[in-house]
Amino acid sequence: MDILERFLQNNNLRDSDDMDALLELADLTRQLVKEKRYDVIARVINFAIDKGYYEALTWVMDILQEELEKDDCALENFSCSLGRKIANYDGFVQTMQVDFNPFKNEMEKVYDTNGEVESFFNIIIYRTRFDNIYLVSSENFDTRDNDYIQYRLSFTQNIIK
Repeated sequence: MDILERFLQNNNLRDSDDMDALLELADLTRQLVKEKRYDVIARVINFAIDKGYYEALTWVMDILQEELEKDDCALENFSCSLGRKIANYDGFVQTMQVDFNPFKNEMEKVYDTNGEVESFFNIIIYRTRFDNIYLVSSENFDTRDNDYIQYRLSFTQNIIK
């Protein structure tokens, strides 16, 4: 059993007023940051979003933001995949205070073996209430009508300009 599973079995993050659980979550998050366990940090974030534990999500984001602001930041730039659909989308957007005025918009082309454009990604970066944390939407359009959107959170030490 890994550190996250043990934590989740022993804590009640459903209750946003359970300070002991939130303080333990903060300790766990700081430990994961110190150990640079990006995969487990992503699991914590996705767990909080999937369950709608927005107070817990806010605590994790605050700790990550605080770390990213440090001159001697323990983290490298990283991203957390949220998949093709964000569970509890409205609650997530409200908690993160996503600014839906595109902050940055890029296009990435994908070529087939003949060098022709097979698909492209319309990548839109949105600001959140956290200066160093961005919501990224990658909209895929291809020649086989397999269009989809992939979401992720991007964590960066240097604020994107």
